[in-house]
Amino acid sequence: VGRKRRLWCEEEAAANAAWLGGIVWRTAQVVRIRGEVGMGDGRVGFSLVGYWVVRDISGLQVLTSANRNHPPVIFQVWHKDVRYSAGLKDEAGRLAFALVNKATGEAIKHSFGYNHPVRLVKFEPGYLDESVLWTESEDTGDGFHRIHMINNADYIFDAEEAVPLCDGARDGTRLILFRWNGGDNQLWRMAPCIGAEPDHEPPVHVVCLTVRHGAVVLARIDHKDPKQHWTVSFRNTGRVTDEEGHRSFLLLNPSTGKAMKRSADKEQPVELVGHGPDSVDVALLWTRSDNVGEGFHCIRTVSDVSLVLDAAGGGRHDGTPIIVFPWNGGANQRWSMLPLD
Repeated sequence: VGRKRRLWCEEEAAANAAWLGGIVWRTAQVVRIRGEVGMGDGRVGFSLVGYWVVRDISGLQVLTSANRNHPPVIFQVWHKDVRYSAGLKDEAGRLAFALVNKATGEAIKHSFGYNHPVRLVKFEPGYLDESVLWTESEDTGDGFHRIHMINNADYIFDAEEAVPLCDGARDGTRLILFRWNGGDNQLWRMAPCIGAEPDHEPPVHVVCLTVRHGAVVLARIDHKDPKQHWTVSFRNTGRVTDEEGHRSFLLLNPSTGKAMKRSADKEQPVELVGHGPDSVDVALLWTRSDNVGEGFHCIRTVSDVSLVLDAAGGGRHDGTPIIVFPWNGGANQRWSMLPLD
C-alpha cells in the first residue's frame, strides 16, 4: 500500500535577480541608482546618498542602506523564483513565488505568526514548500506592492516600526509579518539587478509524469489532472531489493489502474500494464537511489540499478516520452516524489 505522489523531473529555471526595496513614508524620495530602485530617507537635511534594501544578516532579514557610489553586495540581492511555485496562486489568482538570497541560496520563510520576524531556510528546489511562497498585491502606486503569504493575505512584509514616529528606517530594522495598516513601511518594489546571476544552483522543476494516450510522458504541472498522480506501492513486492539493498515498489497510476513497466529494450518507452494482486512481474519493480542532490533521486530498475527512468533525449518539454536509459548524471534522470496529502 502506498501514498499518492507527484513525480517531478529536475528542470533548469531562470530566476529573476532583484532588489527588494521599501519606502518608509510618503515624503520619501525614490532614488534610481544604476537601474536599481530603493528609497531615500527623505528626512530634512538628509542627503540622498543611498536607499534601503532587504539584506540577510546572521539569518535575519533586516533593512540596510547602500551607498550609490559602491556596487551592491550580494547579501542584498534576491532572486524572485516564480517557477518554483509550480503554478500555485493565492485566492486572488496571483502567481506565487519564492525569494532566494543570492549569497546564501536560502529562501525567506513565513514567520511563526503575527508580529514575528520572517526567517531564512535552506532552499530545496526539488521540494515544494508553501511556507516559502509569497504573492504581491496590485500596484499601490509608483510600482510598490504589498508582499504577503500565499495562504494569508493579511500577513504582509513590514519593516518593523520604520515609521516617522519611530525615526523611520535604519540599519538593522527587522522584516516582520504584520497586518496591513496603510503604512509605507509595508510597501515594496522589486527592480532588476543587472548581472546578478545566482551563485547557488538554479531553481528547478515544473514538469512531472503523466499518462497521455496510454503512454507515460512529461507534462506541465496541472493540479487538476488525476493522471499526474502516482502511488508508490509495496504490496506483494515481498522482500525484493536491488543490489544496494533498496526496497522495491510498483509505480501505479490510480487514474488508469495500471502499473509502469520497464521496456524490453533499452531506450524504448516504458509501458503501462495491468497487474495481478497475487504476483508481480520483476519488470514492474523499481527502486529509488540515495539522494543525488537537493532532494532528487534516480528511479531505477530493481534488476539493474544502472538503468534509470529518463526523459528521452534530455528533453523537458511537454510530451517528452519516458524511457529507461543508463545513468549519466543528467537532470532529466533526477526525480522527486512529493506527497499529495
